[in-house]
Amino acid sequence: MTIETLTSLKLSFFILGFILFFFLETKYSNRAWKTRRYKRLLFHSAVALINTVIMRLPVLFILMPMLLLVTENQFGLLYLVADYNILKFIMSFLILDIAMYWWHRFNHKNQFLWRFHFVHHVDTHMDVGTSLRFHIGELILSTLYKSVIILFFGISLAEFLFYEIILVLSIQFHHSNIRINEKFDASLSKFIVTPKYHTNHHTRVRKSREANYASIFTIWDKIFLSYEDATDADREVMGLENREIELNLIDNLYHPFNKKVDSD
Repeated sequence: MTIETLTSLKLSFFILGFILFFFLETKYSNRAWKTRRYKRLLFHSAVALINTVIMRLPVLFILMPMLLLVTENQFGLLYLVADYNILKFIMSFLILDIAMYWWHRFNHKNQFLWRFHFVHHVDTHMDVGTSLRFHIGELILSTLYKSVIILFFGISLAEFLFYEIILVLSIQFHHSNIRINEKFDASLSKFIVTPKYHTNHHTRVRKSREANYASIFTIWDKIFLSYEDATDADREVMGLENREIELNLIDNLYHPFNKKVDSD
């Protein structure tokens, strides 16, 4: 399977996943939208378009060369400890998920990283469109971070793209505004991040916002003591203290460099 096939596969899952969760949250919405959906969709689509165009460069010149280097030369720690492909595949998936947990946590604990991640959290609602809402600076920095993980552990191209496909679908799912049965959600969230679980992380209340960092498997929040359940009242109010720049594209792009605006 060629690189082009694998990357096209990821794009296909991204588009299909977005359409699926957009349809489900339209038909089975959990919260009423306070802002017209077309405005949110236009804003998040603009962000996604900018990110897609610019990210071609770091992916082409940093991420892909690193993946090819590791794949073709079988370089990295996992090639030394995992003799079987299936074992290495599983270990790679778990390592990437732990790495993304810590990357997310770093984005909240480090003030420099937070100024970029702030753009994701300034959204006062949460739906599948929020899964597109990432500052290009954060995406470039995360690409550098992933490249280090790939090189050190020896994550192959197929292993990385498989994880990325599941990660994208997970992010779309747990940001979506889908109503799920309480008992089913409680059972599901013991293993993976659900919309309710992730809503805890998007509350205006700092206690639950500065917790719940898992991307796919919720076990990392339990292991690293970062799980915090918000109240129903807390989950009604999402976003940050700053309520002004939510759907202003220029202000969002410029925010990490604007020292005059509070990032709290």
